[in-house]
Amino acid sequence: MDSIDLEVINVLCFQQMLEAVEEEDWNEAAMALYKLYAIEEGERFSDLNEESSELNQTREPKAA
Repeated sequence: MDSIDLEVINVLCFQQMLEAVEEEDWNEAAMALYKLYAIEEGERFSDLNEESSELNQTREPKAA
């Protein structure tokens, strides 16, 4: 995963955490915070890697 993908995933996890806090869904907020810290430590999650590869496919220019 390149650094741009990592930054996007960090922002998405942070946004997920903020939304969960607003809804007082403490379990989801805790999981999002856990993922933020784990990603910073270098851990990779299979579900995030799949999403990242899907993002890369949509970002690549398509041949005409």
